[in-house]
Amino acid sequence: MTVVVVDDEVEVRDAYRAFFARRPGFSLIGEAADGQAGVAVVAKLRPDVVLMDLKMPLMSGVDATRAICETDPNARVVALTTLATRDHIVAALRAGASGYLLKDCGAEGLVRGLHDALAGEMPMSPGVRLALVDSVRREDAHTQASSGIVTQREAELLMWLAQGLSNQQIADEMYLSEGSVKQYLNRIADKLGVRSRTQILVRSLQLRIVDLDTLPAMGP
Repeated sequence: MTVVVVDDEVEVRDAYRAFFARRPGFSLIGEAADGQAGVAVVAKLRPDVVLMDLKMPLMSGVDATRAICETDPNARVVALTTLATRDHIVAALRAGASGYLLKDCGAEGLVRGLHDALAGEMPMSPGVRLALVDSVRREDAHTQASSGIVTQREAELLMWLAQGLSNQQIADEMYLSEGSVKQYLNRIADKLGVRSRTQILVRSLQLRIVDLDTLPAMGP
């Protein structure tokens, strides 16, 4: 898996370089110290996954993520930051980030998150999903409910998605193949006018296609 790291702290980039050098199956092929340089490096190298800090000079990680994803809708950009506020989480996901990890996720959490992002899943550190749902709950009073956008079967799939299930787990719950789940997600994405799995979740919650009050409690 090829990786590009965008982070303004030299020590952090050094740590990632050492980390990936010890990890078989990973290759750190590029680095950047600010969002603007990150956009250029990603455009040149086209890595499998980008690890993106959010608070940086010249161009923020959110703006850099948006620029990367607008150029390449299939780009996998994972926010990797110390910022855990609702505003930062929602801004990164709306910009097109494929996931949101906190820098205390640990080595195995980082590796798992990278694999999940590349597989089209939605890596999130503990507590990030709860903050996301809470943010959408605050906003949905200002958003009209949109019924009839998706079929009943698609709405069921979105319910499982909102509970954090992977594509394979959703397939098991709905007695489908994993390939069929991906096809459903592609159709839903087209209907909602979004790109990534995470954006599907955000938009479906905003439009009240998924009823927050009927979801089971999600642990931290």
